[in-house]
Parts: sequence; C-alpha cells; structure tokens
Amino acid sequence: MKKAKLGKAEQILRDMGKSIDELIEKAKNSKGDLKNEMSERIDELKRNRETLESKFKSFREDHAQDFDRLENSLQKAADEVKETLQNFFKKSKEKRP
Repeated sequence: MKKAKLGKAEQILRDMGKSIDELIEKAKNSKGDLKNEMSERIDELKRNRETLESKFKSFREDHAQDFDRLENSLQKAADEVKETLQNFFKKSKEKRP
C-alpha cells in the first residue's frame, strides 16, 4: 500500500472534521429553528465521519489491496459533505432577515 494514498484518504477525513467544526461555529451564532436544524445536521455529519473513519481503519488493516476503492468512496463522501454544508449555509443565509 502506498503511503501517499494513505495520506490522501486521511486528509479527506481531516477535511471532513474541519468542515464539521466550521458548521459548529456557525451554529453557535444561529437562533431558534435554524440552530436546532444545524445541531441535528452536525450530529448526523459526526456520525457519518465516525463511521467512515472506522470503515477506513478496518479496511486498511484487512484489505490493503483494495485501498483505491475505499479512497474513491471517501472522496465521494467528502464531496457530499461539502455539498450538504454549502447548501445548508446557503439556506441559512436565505433565512436571515
């Protein structure tokens, strides 16, 4: 297994964590229903990240030869998280008076 591949997948997981941290900071400044909705999204994203981290660790240990497939899945998941965050931030901006 190539170290560069491991580094890229691990970077994707770190980037997901940073995106969640950004959302947490934005949620602190939100009010009412928007704050509740953001809190629910944050919890969902944390669970998804934890699941991905667990799968990544297990896969890396058990199936090194299939690492490329996991890396692609992680990239897709990271792209989905980014899209979700962008849509949510856009929605939160639209709700502000």
